Amino acid sequence: MLPNALALAACAVAGVPTRTSAIALYAAIALLGGTLPGWALVLLVLPTMAFDLVFAVGRMFFLDAGALLGLIDADLLTTLLATRDYAAGALAATCVALAYLTFLVRAGPVMRRGSRPVFAAAVAALLIGDGLVNGSTAYDFGPLASFGKPFESGGVQSGFDALPDQPRPPRRVLMVMVESLGVLRDVTQRAILTAPFDDPALRRLYTVTTGTSAFFGSTASGEMRELCRTYRPHREVFAADDPTCLPGRFAARGYRTVSVHGYQAGFYGRAQWYPLAGFRTSLFGEALAPRFAKACGGPFPGPCDTDVAEVVEAEMAASEPSFVYWLTLNSHVPVPQGGATPRQDCGRPGSPFPDREVCTMVEFWQDVFAAVSRLALAYPATEILLVGDHAPPLWRRAARDAFEPGRVPWIRLAPIPVATAALP
Repeated sequence: MLPNALALAACAVAGVPTRTSAIALYAAIALLGGTLPGWALVLLVLPTMAFDLVFAVGRMFFLDAGALLGLIDADLLTTLLATRDYAAGALAATCVALAYLTFLVRAGPVMRRGSRPVFAAAVAALLIGDGLVNGSTAYDFGPLASFGKPFESGGVQSGFDALPDQPRPPRRVLMVMVESLGVLRDVTQRAILTAPFDDPALRRLYTVTTGTSAFFGSTASGEMRELCRTYRPHREVFAADDPTCLPGRFAARGYRTVSVHGYQAGFYGRAQWYPLAGFRTSLFGEALAPRFAKACGGPFPGPCDTDVAEVVEAEMAASEPSFVYWLTLNSHVPVPQGGATPRQDCGRPGSPFPDREVCTMVEFWQDVFAAVSRLALAYPATEILLVGDHAPPLWRRAARDAFEPGRVPWIRLAPIPVATAALP
């Protein structure tokens, strides 16, 4: 029970992935208590707890272990531990680990006299309960769940992906991948979220269509899904193949291809694989941050999406045909309270979003939607697609249940032909 204490406590309010392998390993170590010296138990426990932590955190954020370990470095850990939620989690995990090690070393001889049948029954009950309470295809398998599934993406389903194949593609094309944008279950809440696209002036210029598609994996997996029509990870695709991705297809038609993202170029190795996907110019946080007087916080601090929208607009204003890709930043979990434009009375009685964390995320997304709506009006012949990368990896079960599991939304703004748009 002790090594699983943190997960058991979290299960009451939080969504914790299944930990079958870790529970079995802790049980095996318990059986060795009293038969091995303390230092040997420590050598067994530390890698087991590291394994447990890596796989649990990876599954929470739709990452496999290799991808998670590839992202972690000293700078990232420092940034994450500077946030209250991650610091509290790290402190709790450290305290549980110390208590577990102390008990295991000191109480080992007493544990040897315990009942093996009772212990086996307790372990079986814990494993079964863990599977029943925490089992989820998206959380348990992540990217592996895509095997055997028919391919879906917002670009393909909406027809946006076919734009570079047209005889005369539009001069301006914008794709916006919105961080952690999930599919709200409540239809009324969904309508409130997308209200920026109900502007009558915009509707006179664009046909707005919406839908949902499956997602598997983290943000980089979402990028590969929408940019390169594949569920395979970028590490695998660009190491072995020469994929035909959307930016490359536009570049082949003579377009400027520009990516804009407020975080570091090295994260997910984007500085290496973005050019392989066809981006001729990439603007990352290192270049964007000095342009603005303020930054937005959260686990991945950087320029505010509302400011980065100005950079996107400047790229769209170019005289040459352009494909601009904007990956937003500020709605990473846990979202900072008060960081977005207040619209929904978050935390107050009568708010259409009773859960404050979900409400705050909606306000961040609406900031992006409002910016895209303004861009659509400023450049009325632009083809636009907004799509989520993955569902929000919210920690609390009540907040996570506000969204459909395994699905992300897409919104396409297709210009109405000028002759048609002019009709009353």
